[in-house]
Amino acid sequence: MNWLARLGVAVLASYGAGFLGSLFITTDVGGWYDMLEKPFFQPPNWLFAPVWMVLYGLMAVAVTIVWNKDPLAAEVRGWVPLFFAHLLLNAAWTVFFFGFHAVLVALVTIIILLVCIFLLICGAWEIDRRAVYLLVPYLLWVLFATALNVAIWFLN
Repeated sequence: MNWLARLGVAVLASYGAGFLGSLFITTDVGGWYDMLEKPFFQPPNWLFAPVWMVLYGLMAVAVTIVWNKDPLAAEVRGWVPLFFAHLLLNAAWTVFFFGFHAVLVALVTIIILLVCIFLLICGAWEIDRRAVYLLVPYLLWVLFATALNVAIWFLN
């Protein structure tokens, strides 16, 4: 597979995870979620979509950079599947939180997601540091989302 095909797969997978999750948000934000007690640091709802659009793009570029290094190298062969697997956790958080209203299950999921992102960053450090710089905003946003999840769980 050439670099352009890898980029296409990365973009489809990254934005696909976001799209899958979004299927569980559209009707719920106006109902159940709006009724929850939220912390003082809750950003406005309109901010989430543009931030995620940028983050999914950064993630797609990061995986493409790593994937194109040497697809047969052992560290790349482990890193790339972890990246694609972690997208399932990314989508699962939204399903648990907004779809099932399972705030505690979503909290456990996002903590596991954080561990995966940390492992991706550590692995990318050894492969290509450009991918690290692209993934750091994602890590920071998910840390913030984790704090929101904890606060919402605690307040409700």
